[in-house]
Amino acid sequence: MKLCNKCNQLLPLDSFNNASGGNYLRPECKNCNKELDNIRKKLREEFGMPKDNYVCPICLDSESDVRKRGRRKQGPWVLDHCHTTHTFRGWLCHKCNMALGGFNDDKNVLQRAIDYLTKGEKPDDNSS
Repeated sequence: MKLCNKCNQLLPLDSFNNASGGNYLRPECKNCNKELDNIRKKLREEFGMPKDNYVCPICLDSESDVRKRGRRKQGPWVLDHCHTTHTFRGWLCHKCNMALGGFNDDKNVLQRAIDYLTKGEKPDDNSS
């Protein structure tokens, strides 16, 4: 049995697909995954792909910079959307999308991460 991270139901293991690497099961069940695929497909149809010379709004890297980071068959950009409202937020590189996902898109957790990084910085030698 495994708990789906989307619908929070405890389901048999055969209710989950293998992750792209194949060594573990996806965190969401097949039904939730299908629903997510449909939402992403609808948003792609509505918003299209980013224009030429697009840069990731988080890391500011270009398509040529991010092309090597993601899954080749998916392309350089990931459609980012709110998992609660299903609204389109924009296009991100794979690395930035995974980083946001690692923080569960939680602004409070991200702020604590910023605070943590800031606390660890050395004082600027030029600030006298």
